[in-house]
Amino acid sequence: AAVTMPPPEKKQRTHTHQQPNPPVFPESIVVFAPDDRNISERMAARSEVLNDRARGHFSSERLAFLFRPGRYDVEAKIGYYTSVTGLGASPDEVVFAGARGIYVEAMDPQQAGSLDTFWRSGDNFRHEATGGFRWAVSQAAPLRRIHAARDLELFDPTARVNYASGGYLGNSIVEGNLVLGSQQQWISRNIDLRGIATGGAWSNVYVGCAGAVPEPSAAGAEPRVSVVAKTPVIAAKPYIVIDDVGRYALRVPLVAKDVVGAALDAPFREIPFERVFVADASRHGAHEINEALRAGLDVVLAPGIFQLDHPIKMSRPGAVVMGLGYATLVAPASGAACVIADDAGGMRLASVVLQASEGPPEAKSSLL
Repeated sequence: AAVTMPPPEKKQRTHTHQQPNPPVFPESIVVFAPDDRNISERMAARSEVLNDRARGHFSSERLAFLFRPGRYDVEAKIGYYTSVTGLGASPDEVVFAGARGIYVEAMDPQQAGSLDTFWRSGDNFRHEATGGFRWAVSQAAPLRRIHAARDLELFDPTARVNYASGGYLGNSIVEGNLVLGSQQQWISRNIDLRGIATGGAWSNVYVGCAGAVPEPSAAGAEPRVSVVAKTPVIAAKPYIVIDDVGRYALRVPLVAKDVVGAALDAPFREIPFERVFVADASRHGAHEINEALRAGLDVVLAPGIFQLDHPIKMSRPGAVVMGLGYATLVAPASGAACVIADDAGGMRLASVVLQASEGPPEAKSSLL
């Protein structure tokens, strides 16, 4: 349920800072509706470089696919630096169906398997493709607020080399089996496990999970299974929703303690996009982002690479800075940090890549 009490900074805002809603997104954000045509083909065309291991691995391209509530019969391979996000109030409002839905397979099936299949994410959708949900990744590739109606497969058994090495699943429901296979390490937090968890090479961690949680194992066992019964404290990542008339809002889950299970209906505070500044790396830098934060706005960073000349400063209680599509902040060449957050409290920094820079010799190091 929404918390209707206005945030304390509301009285500081004036109409001169009101933002458009729906927002004006740059080309790096693609919004789909269920009656759009050729969605699979359009996603493939936009992802051509990011699905090419040689070109995509260190590409400067960043991409986010947003889906309005509805059902999508798609087959779409998700590449580097790409996020897929449903815009429903619950994961069940955006459904990927068809034979494969959205999926990630090993980027180097002949040699490395999924060991360099990094930098992609999925949020806030239901996946009920007939072939299950394959998400064969290694690190920096989280899934949050997912409802997998069939098996969730965390490695690629079709690859000649099927290695996979690390990932994160949070606030989700898995109705089928959680298939870790060769996955070397994986953390699941606040998952409803309605099937069983199988496989895993080294270290599987379960925090605040419900259902068929595996028994913990002793040191030296493979896989080593570690279980924490409750999530002691969590400030879950904000998520974006859209209403029936196309207006966007940012929902910020409240801090919660001793949580068990998916907690998909946890309390939140809601920020309409009239109070959210969408930063575009081709037009905005640290100055504009800091001006927005000082004006009482929260910030969504569109996919892109932000070359900072000074730090982004988070100093307002409850301020939110959230990236889409692996938005990347490159530290100032002076050696100053990408982001400075003071002790005002309640702030959220989410889904942002912080990148070092090559500064002058006197800077000696690049802070993040």
